[in-house]
This record gives sequence, structure tokens and C-alpha cells, in this order.
Amino acid sequence: MVMLMALTMVVAMVPKAVAQDVQQLEKDIELHEKNIKDKESTIKDLEDQINQLKSQLKSLESQKKALEKEMKAESKLRKEKFQSRDEIVYDEEIADVLYNPYNKSDVEEALRSFEGMETKDILKKKELVEKYGEYTKNLREFLEKQKTELAKSKWTYKSSTTDAYKKFEKGLKGTKYWKVYNKKEKNESIDYLDRIMDKIMIFKNDGLKSESQFNDIINMLYAK
Repeated sequence: MVMLMALTMVVAMVPKAVAQDVQQLEKDIELHEKNIKDKESTIKDLEDQINQLKSQLKSLESQKKALEKEMKAESKLRKEKFQSRDEIVYDEEIADVLYNPYNKSDVEEALRSFEGMETKDILKKKELVEKYGEYTKNLREFLEKQKTELAKSKWTYKSSTTDAYKKFEKGLKGTKYWKVYNKKEKNESIDYLDRIMDKIMIFKNDGLKSESQFNDIINMLYAK
């Protein structure tokens, strides 16, 4: 009789436990569903924000490209103005220095005029101004030395086959300014020294025989 009662109690308890489990699971499911909906809502909000940011980014990129285009145009105009400015300064404050005999103070003043320049073609001429004195001194020293040698032969005519002619020509090509002069058709050069070199070439081609012609050339390198 006791066993029968115990069995009846167990049977009666099973449905109640199962019901509790089901209820708990249903509560858990509801919570998960709520969490899922909350996350879906959050994702939707984030997607809306992403789309807004994409639209803003697209607008910003468009503004950036427009500014880059404007900046490029401004840079071009600036370069053109700078070139015009540099050319005017060069023509008014520097060009005459290379057209006239070397003068130390004029060269120093001309070099100060290069400050702030940006135009490459004009800045290439700065080295010529810097080396003007060096080129002049080197060429003058070469001619003075040759004057002594030519005087020994009493300024007689020398053909291109003589040792004296060949020595003169080799020495001339060894001067510091020769490389500049030899490429003056394509590169920048010093106008005044070009004219002197032209006279030297005429003197050489005439046979190295005119003392007065030679002295006139040397005097040009001493002019102030």
C-alpha cells in the first residue's frame, strides 16, 4: 500500500517539473528574441549612421578634389608670377654683371639678388656669377703666361702644326671657363668672357702673331 502511494506521488510530480522547464525555456526564448530585436535595431541604427557617413565622405572627397584642383591652379599662377618676378630682377639687377667686366662688389650685390628666387632656369646662372671672378683670374693667368712664351719667339706667325700653337690651344682648352664657352650654344654662359674667348680664338687662328691684339685681350680681363 505504501509503495502504491509513492508511485502515485512520483507520477503526479513529473508534469509539474516539465511545465516549469518549459516555462523557463520560453522565458529564455523571449529574452533571446528581445535581445535579437534590440541588436537588430542597433544594427539598423549603425547602418543608417554608416550610410550617412558614406554620404558625408563622398561629399568630403568631392570637396577635397575641388580644393586640389584649385590649389593646382593657384600653384601654377604662383609659379608664373614668381618666374616673371625672377626674370625682372635678373634683367634689372644681375644681367649687366655678366655683360660687363668682372667687378667684385657688383658680383656680391648680384648674388644677393638671387635670394628668394625659385625659377630654375635663372638659378642656373647663379653659379656663373659666383665663379665669374675665378674664371677671369684663371684665364688672365693663362694669357699672361702665354704672353711670356710668345714674346720669346718675337710674335712670329705659328701654324697649327707647330708645338707653340698646339701648346697654346691645349692650354686654352684647359682653362676653367673653356667648358662653359664650348657649350654656350646650349647652356648659360658669361657674355663678357664669351666675347673675350671669341677674340682669343681669332688671335689663335691668325697664327698667334699680333702682340697688340693679344695685349688688348689681356687688358679686357683687367678692366674694372
